[in-house]
Amino acid sequence: MVSRLAAHNDLGTSPIGLSINNGSYAGTLAQMRGYCKEADCDFFAQLNPYKSYGKDWDEIGRQSYTLGDIGAWSTSSGTIEVPRTAFRIYGRHIGWLGCTVAHEIAHIQRNHVFMANYYSNNTIRSAPDKTKGELSYAKSREQELEADRDSAVMMARAGYKGRICVDDLVFLHKSSGDGSATESDSTHPGYDERIKALAAFYEKLEKNPPAKSNPTKGHLTYSPADNLLSFIPTKP
Repeated sequence: MVSRLAAHNDLGTSPIGLSINNGSYAGTLAQMRGYCKEADCDFFAQLNPYKSYGKDWDEIGRQSYTLGDIGAWSTSSGTIEVPRTAFRIYGRHIGWLGCTVAHEIAHIQRNHVFMANYYSNNTIRSAPDKTKGELSYAKSREQELEADRDSAVMMARAGYKGRICVDDLVFLHKSSGDGSATESDSTHPGYDERIKALAAFYEKLEKNPPAKSNPTKGHLTYSPADNLLSFIPTKP
């Protein structure tokens, strides 16, 4: 999937890493077991699901795989985290997985983590706390819509037909049971807003298909010990 995206898109000059983990539901399960507090459970979500850690922790991984949802995310350093359960849920729908990966690549390319942090700590620094919080959440939602649009363009360039990333978003929300509306403290747009926004973008994209992009030449490496697949762009 990454190779296909790279063959038709400019993915930059920095390595992109992909790692499979337990997923966010593992953090919820760990909290339920008393292993961590709500804000400190990422460690369990990011555990390597292909290693054994002992009875209780392995059971957290098993339940996360059978009960969790897709919920991929990316880091500012260039690593995309994909829960193991995503492959079970997506099944044969590899194109939908591509939309999810492209969405996270977009976050990395646009430095969204840094931009959100800078916005919160500099641009709106003097705003009242309540207003600052609302503006920060609004910024997060804006970035999600931006990454949605970028993923649609990347997938179209890679030769995927139709509104595949709209189909992916519908599937994502239904598979996770998330029919939420957009609220002032939502980090992501609600179901209706997000689907409507991406559908409107596809309408424009269909009238004016994206221009071809230079391919990103590179190679893939895999480290079982690190549970990390890396795409390494070739230096120009």
